[in-house]
Amino acid sequence: MIYLTSTPAHQEAMFRAAAEAGVRYLRMDFAIGAVYQFGGTDFSGVDRVNALAARYGVKVLGVVTATPWYITQCPEPFEHLERCPPAAEHEDTWREMVYEVVRRAGNVRRWELGNEPDNGFGFIGGAAEYARWATLAAQAVRAARPESRIAIGGFSRLDRAYIEAALHDPVNPLLGQIDIANVHVRGSLRAMRTAAGRAKAFYRRMGFNGPLWVTETGYPSASTYQWDPALRGGPLDQAKWIARGPRYLIDDGADAVFVAFRDNLEFGLQSPWASEGLVTWPELGPDGRARPKPAFWALQRLALLTR
Repeated sequence: MIYLTSTPAHQEAMFRAAAEAGVRYLRMDFAIGAVYQFGGTDFSGVDRVNALAARYGVKVLGVVTATPWYITQCPEPFEHLERCPPAAEHEDTWREMVYEVVRRAGNVRRWELGNEPDNGFGFIGGAAEYARWATLAAQAVRAARPESRIAIGGFSRLDRAYIEAALHDPVNPLLGQIDIANVHVRGSLRAMRTAAGRAKAFYRRMGFNGPLWVTETGYPSASTYQWDPALRGGPLDQAKWIARGPRYLIDDGADAVFVAFRDNLEFGLQSPWASEGLVTWPELGPDGRARPKPAFWALQRLALLTR
């Protein structure tokens, strides 16, 4: 993902790279807390991303994240307050904040309700707390842009118990709020052949009959973290995985697949995801463009074949 708080140069580099790769969507973190800062609001990132989407002709999947810390229910002092749901007395405020961001981003017509709420990194709270937080956000999206389509948060895996509890929460059932099922999938090429089918079948059993999106998949370019025993040769083997892995997911039933586009250094250089991008990050070329890896060209070829 790319963020509202990323530099304008990095944001433009990502949109340009997405357009050159021929992909339809760029997944973008819309941290509400970055807009509604304590003491004032800043819509500059929203406005800039909205303009870039139009300029480059790239659709955006906006991911609603980051409750402003000063309206959350988590007690202070507490690390990562932005991952908590709003306090009961601030639910209307949270809904109004999401509404204004969505209304302002007129070129964003697909919205995702959080990122990996099931693993503790994207959201702090159980399935019931997530369902309440996500329901409020979904209501705001529909009020601001009725034509939008809403995806449930991309779960870090097919966490059946958590997903079922969120979809069928007795107070805030997300089954009636979403248009798109969602899951994140990583693993060997062999695992990619059946992962989407299992996820889609599970959502069908839960009563959801709409499309399935895989909003995160990818494969590291650093050989140390390449988990497919047949593909441990560094960047060239990353390209081989990219040439086949997303296609296997589509063939198995995924209606859209989002590949990790940039290296992710948020968890440090020793993270398996640090080298997962198709472009190196954060260094840009002298022309302001993202620096492609061999896997970038593999995705570009795949995008041409699957249009």
